[in-house]
Amino acid sequence: MKKGFTLIELAIVLVIIGLLIGVGVSLLPGLINQQKYTQNQSLLNQNYNALIGYIMANGKAPLASSNTNGISQSQNIGYLPYATIGGLQKDAYGNTFYYAVNNRPLNISINGATATSMSLTSTNSINNFCAVLYALNYYYSQNPTLGASDVRTINSPNQTAYTPDVFVLISSGANNKLDSPNTITNSNGVFASQQYPLSQNYDDIVEALSITNAIGQFCANNPANQFSVTYTNSVYYLNSTLLNSNNTNSGSQNPPNNAYAQCVSNCNSNWWCSLTAIFYGGCSQACKQNPNFCP
Repeated sequence: MKKGFTLIELAIVLVIIGLLIGVGVSLLPGLINQQKYTQNQSLLNQNYNALIGYIMANGKAPLASSNTNGISQSQNIGYLPYATIGGLQKDAYGNTFYYAVNNRPLNISINGATATSMSLTSTNSINNFCAVLYALNYYYSQNPTLGASDVRTINSPNQTAYTPDVFVLISSGANNKLDSPNTITNSNGVFASQQYPLSQNYDDIVEALSITNAIGQFCANNPANQFSVTYTNSVYYLNSTLLNSNNTNSGSQNPPNNAYAQCVSNCNSNWWCSLTAIFYGGCSQACKQNPNFCP
């Protein structure tokens, strides 16, 4: 004859089941939070890649949106222009992403051309975009006075050292608000970096593209997009590495102003010339064969 469970044994089993349920319930919020955080990081990465794609396609970085309609407007700090870049509007917590972009203007002369005011949001080719990156890298190395146009990130509260950035992309996190130092209201251009420590008072999630990383990403693989920089009389003179290697006067302060240099500069700035130059092996080879290839 089989013997059944005693009341004591049943009670012990029920207690164990109750403890397991209690532990599971206590762990559930943490698991949900972790899932949200992971999802949010993925959405942030998608918008980061959309911004990179926009820069590659347009030769400039987009300005911010002043509201949640996602249209790039005239300010450098605000909401992500998700409609302009083909990105996503909201993070995993249902909030519109925030965005800040460097639009510090500098007077720049590229390969001997007349100096003009340029910023990362005003260029129209990757060649010019890279020229501004190199000029900004030099500019920030001189410890200039900084303002809201100089978007930069810090790794910890009250840190004075900063990293100059092309753009900063922000999710306000689970508390549904931007936490200091991040703000789009009367911002001084300082934002938290990816390394900024999470705390009870800070849960924003950030991705930023630094000036130096942007040089590596957009400019390093093409000598025509790599520049030496000199600064004289409020003008940044940029001379491409490609032209330096083809001109014996590369050590002069002002960049060479010759037909070949102008041809390469025009070719890199003109989509039709760049496309046609593919058949010659690129703008450099095309202009070597014919300095009037892209007048």
